[in-house]
Amino acid sequence: MEQAWEALEAFPAPPARPAKPGKQYDAAIKHYVSALSSLSREARAAVRDVADEFLDALDPEVNSIGYFFVFDILLAENNEASDERPPLLHKLLEFLILFDPVQIRYVIGPFLALLERVVRGDLYPPLVAVEVATTALLRIDPDGSTFTPLHHSLAANAFATNAVEPALRLLGADILFFPGMLNSKDSQPLCDPDVPTPAFMPSATARSGPITSARVLEYGLLCGMAYMERRDWAKARAALERVITHPCKDRGASAIMVAAHKKWLLVGLMHEGKAPSLPAHTPQGAQNAYQLLNKRYISFAALFDTSNSAALKEEFETSQDIWSSDSNAELVAETMTAYPKWQIINLRKVYLRVSIGEVRSTTVDARTGQRLPDDQAALALVQDMIRSNMVQGRIEEGPTAGESYLRFTDTENTLSEKDFAVEVARSHHSIEHLTGLYRVSNTRLSSNKDYLRHVSREQKRSEMDREGDAAVELEQIEDEDLMTGVMAHV
Repeated sequence: MEQAWEALEAFPAPPARPAKPGKQYDAAIKHYVSALSSLSREARAAVRDVADEFLDALDPEVNSIGYFFVFDILLAENNEASDERPPLLHKLLEFLILFDPVQIRYVIGPFLALLERVVRGDLYPPLVAVEVATTALLRIDPDGSTFTPLHHSLAANAFATNAVEPALRLLGADILFFPGMLNSKDSQPLCDPDVPTPAFMPSATARSGPITSARVLEYGLLCGMAYMERRDWAKARAALERVITHPCKDRGASAIMVAAHKKWLLVGLMHEGKAPSLPAHTPQGAQNAYQLLNKRYISFAALFDTSNSAALKEEFETSQDIWSSDSNAELVAETMTAYPKWQIINLRKVYLRVSIGEVRSTTVDARTGQRLPDDQAALALVQDMIRSNMVQGRIEEGPTAGESYLRFTDTENTLSEKDFAVEVARSHHSIEHLTGLYRVSNTRLSSNKDYLRHVSREQKRSEMDREGDAAVELEQIEDEDLMTGVMAHV
């Protein structure tokens, strides 16, 4: 017992502010971690038997490492103990919300193993588990810009347990870095607050295994599906777009990328009312694969932005087996429902004010191939679109539904001077933040041999294109899989 108390209470005091923690403090913390890791079996048993006393004596914010070790011992040596002692679970919950993210860097591997148990739902109900795991990961990496070994499992469990909402703070972050993206300049001690997350984030956990390109793609697909459930078509499209433009080699695309492209086309119809265009940076091999494997989806999307509702209806009905086998039947059906709505939205290109009778005469229900049954149905549809903010406008009521008018309103809101100043400040902060991320990304890419080789090959291709030498066999220049290059350093 005494050995355990002495070890846990020996946490080194941080340097007085404004001094920056240096190598001496770094060495002291490492010695502290080593001492706790070397506790005898008897000392660990003493901690397990009276865990409450140790936790009451330690401050989770001041000595996060010691506080964590108590839980690590408790859960590692008696996996069922936590289930029988709710007060300990409450203290663990507080710890995961309050811990010092800099200290946790020194025990990041075991900490992620504990957090993985939370993500799996071993300790808390799904909503609580997803919320606390998301909070903990964002304490470690406030930007959420580094892909951790838990990103995939968190997204999968959140989606499977219908607990997506609390995870959106993490799912909505842009992934810029992966563990192991190190270079010779990453030499700061872990206690330095400015150490970038990839410098200390492990690339695997014992249960989840290493981060792979497939998991990154699956994560992007899950993010897209999460936003699809919320009908946030813009964010769903952005998430799916990251999947379909993923670097690939062998002049092809993975099954995940092909599946994401199908959903991306349908989400694009919901978002903009027309077939989306592939981004310019989509690998050529992936583009060819999409054209070959997703012909029915491409045909359906092309018909959506036309007045040929009969052809759209036929394509929808004859491809039912395809929609169902791809688990997209519900999304395609919702897209068909949106067809007349986009016809109404597109009227603003011609009208500032249009009668409901005119709306009805120019709108066709793609599922039936018929016009809306009456003016009242057209009015109800327009009112529903206004309530859902799908169309910006207002109804000018007339003697009858057909004589009522839809007046389109300006979508741009005029800001007050105060609100304008706030918006300028917010934009300035965002630019500064993005500039910092750009510099970090540029530094890391400039020292990545795979990326440099890729840039060199692209430059050679450009030179060949300019020379117009038809004898040059571009096919001999192999595409570089950037993700493979990143993972080689993980």
